[in-house]
Amino acid sequence: MTFRPAFSAALLALFAGACQPAETPAPAAEMSGPAADAGVILSCSHKDFQPPSSTSALAGHRAGPLKCLDVDLDLAAPTSSFVDETGASHSFAEFKGKVLVYNIWAEWCGPCVKEMPSLARLQKAFAGKDVAVVPVAYGFGKGVTKESTLAKFRELVGTDLPFFFDGELVLQSEAQTGALPATLIYDKDGKEVARLTVPTEWDSPEAVALIQAVLDGKS
Repeated sequence: MTFRPAFSAALLALFAGACQPAETPAPAAEMSGPAADAGVILSCSHKDFQPPSSTSALAGHRAGPLKCLDVDLDLAAPTSSFVDETGASHSFAEFKGKVLVYNIWAEWCGPCVKEMPSLARLQKAFAGKDVAVVPVAYGFGKGVTKESTLAKFRELVGTDLPFFFDGELVLQSEAQTGALPATLIYDKDGKEVARLTVPTEWDSPEAVALIQAVLDGKS
C-alpha cells in the first residue's frame, strides 16, 4: 500500500535521534525515586536509570550495555519481503525455527555502521546453532541505492553476514519502529521477545547471554 513508505519515513524522522553518537540521550523513560519525585525524566543512558518492572523471563538481561532492552512487546515478525544483492525476494518466514536477530541499519547511520562488525561476531559465536543474524538495510536517504549500501556492507563485514535491502520501506513500519539502529529479537516461533533501539556491542558477554537465553526458550 502506498502509505507505508511515507509512514516508515515519518517513523524514521521521529526516532532519528537514535542514529546519533553514543553520548546522545536515548528515548526517555520515567523514573522512580528522588529523580521522579523532582519531576525529572531520565533517559536509559542516564547513570541513575532503572529498567521498569517486567514479568518477562528476559528482564534480568536489562543491565549494562543492554539496560535499554525492551522485553515486553508481543509482536510477530514482519511478513513483507525484502531483497538480497541479486534482487531475489526473501522474507523472515525463511528463518522460522531459528532465533532471529533482525537488525535495521542504514549506510549513512554512524552508530549502525559502528555496531555492524559486532553482529557478524555474534553470528560466529552461534555458528552451527539455530540463530540467524539478519541485517536488513533501510533503503532511504539521498544517494542511497542497493549498490552503495552493499559496498558499505562488504567493507564492514565482508561475507560474514547475508546482505538484505528494504527498498520499499515497509519492514520498519510492520515492526513498529523507525529507530536506527534497531535490533529486534524473535524466538523460534517468530514472536518478538526483545528489542534494542540504541547501538551496542552485540558480541559482548551480556548480548551473547541474551541470545542464548532466547535459544533456550526463555521469553
